[in-house]
Amino acid sequence: MMKRDPESKKRQLLEAALKEFAAHGLAGSRVDRIAERAGCSAGLVYTYFGSKDELFDAVLNFIVNETVTNIPIIPEDLPEYAGKLFDASEQHPEVARVVMWHRLERGGADKLIPGSIDAARHKIDVIRAAQADGRLSSRFDAEQLMILVQSIAALWSSQPPEIAELVAAKSDRARRRATVVEAVRQLISKPEESAT
Repeated sequence: MMKRDPESKKRQLLEAALKEFAAHGLAGSRVDRIAERAGCSAGLVYTYFGSKDELFDAVLNFIVNETVTNIPIIPEDLPEYAGKLFDASEQHPEVARVVMWHRLERGGADKLIPGSIDAARHKIDVIRAAQADGRLSSRFDAEQLMILVQSIAALWSSQPPEIAELVAAKSDRARRRATVVEAVRQLISKPEESAT
């Protein structure tokens, strides 16, 4: 008899739901398609997550946890941190789509992504500590710097494809990544360094 592994099944459901929500948003997604993709019954979705809405929240939380775990912020090397964020967005474009669906379908301060505030505060605290002990430029305060780095990392995915293609073709991934890394390097350099 095969032993049940609920944590593995939950992860399969989260990964299947991530793909479904990326393609169809919350309103257009169907629990039966998620269950089929995960190889289980729709009833198991409700057993583990309660409702489609709660599953959507779980997927958003999953995204935040995966990002924090797999791409920890490196205050001594923010350019490479931004490069790794860029890599993740290239490898998993469905993540940005789910986040956009969240904004479109649940916009407003009362519907924040679960765990996102704690993750953002952690990054700000790490940046602030590095600024306080001189490891990182204080040209921008920690909150602004965190937002700037994340925005630069998402530069290519946030532009209309036809505009991004004018600057660097999608096939020229190396150039796109190099732009992200160099932009953050310039952002955190001392004013006299960036002038040279």
